[in-house]
Amino acid sequence: MAMATGLSIKRIAAHQQHSVPLLVLSETAQQTALPLMEAMVREGLGHGLGVVVVCLEQLLSRDIMCQPAVALVDCRPTMAQIGDGSAFLPNGTRQIDLARLDRDVCSQIERISAVSKVSGGFVVVIDDLEPLLNISRVDTLALLRKLRSVAKQCQSSRILARYSRDIADQRTDKGGPHLPLVSNVLRSISDAVVDVYPMDVLGTWMPGWYSNGEAQPFVTLGDNDERRGLLRLEHRRQSGKVGYEVAAFEINEQQRPVFSAVKAVATAEPPSAATAGPDPRQHLLFNLDLTDKQRQDRADVELPYLEAQAGEIHYQMAEEDDWDEDDPDDDLEI
Repeated sequence: MAMATGLSIKRIAAHQQHSVPLLVLSETAQQTALPLMEAMVREGLGHGLGVVVVCLEQLLSRDIMCQPAVALVDCRPTMAQIGDGSAFLPNGTRQIDLARLDRDVCSQIERISAVSKVSGGFVVVIDDLEPLLNISRVDTLALLRKLRSVAKQCQSSRILARYSRDIADQRTDKGGPHLPLVSNVLRSISDAVVDVYPMDVLGTWMPGWYSNGEAQPFVTLGDNDERRGLLRLEHRRQSGKVGYEVAAFEINEQQRPVFSAVKAVATAEPPSAATAGPDPRQHLLFNLDLTDKQRQDRADVELPYLEAQAGEIHYQMAEEDDWDEDDPDDDLEI
């Protein structure tokens, strides 16, 4: 695939577009978003940003955790807690104090911002939202909103959160079964959502365009390369407009993300004359075709609304008029 220079995801991942204080990466059992998230963290470190890692499942790669500009908030249960049963609630849910987590993260943000090379800029990484959502969806969303508000105060700061959309949408709080899907709520509070897919799914998105139209077999996680795949970006801009983008990504040998555009190429051939159905006009009692003279007569007809459009409109602004200076094509990012 040819490299693309106009992709929004490329600018967002490289921290060249700062209007994304909360970025959510969603994955499935077929494709993990962890390598892509780690590559974005490395981009932030390369720009001199401090990083706060909120670890709920597993630590990030060693080359990230050993950086002096990285702080850790470790929420994993200890072996002693697992042994005495204090790590889990009676229903099997992880025991996590969300109020304490809030205080710890904010404290680490203040500490890491002091050593940041970009005027207090920081990146908060939540490696897995599922344990938090299992405890309380409402409190988890409130925490994300608060962290987004803190990140929004510094132009270069960002919150990176990862979750499995296969599992999270099955979770509900005790408030009732008719709550909206977690994925929909996360999209409503996030500035951008990146849905990660395996490369094999491309043929099922647009049958007849990206493939021969045949159903693709289910691909397990072991059959995919976690360092390359497809992504679908949903970016909510400051103007309120929402942009969508489909791209391919790959983590190169330097552990940096490389993005390329996905172009539709028609592979399905049009039906031949031998396989085409009967002409529906052959049994009509009237003729739908026009002669050359009829086409010319129709072209010579002067329509009244076309004549009315030949005039000019002169407008003089009054003092109370409000001139709209917004560029209607600002979402094209030309």
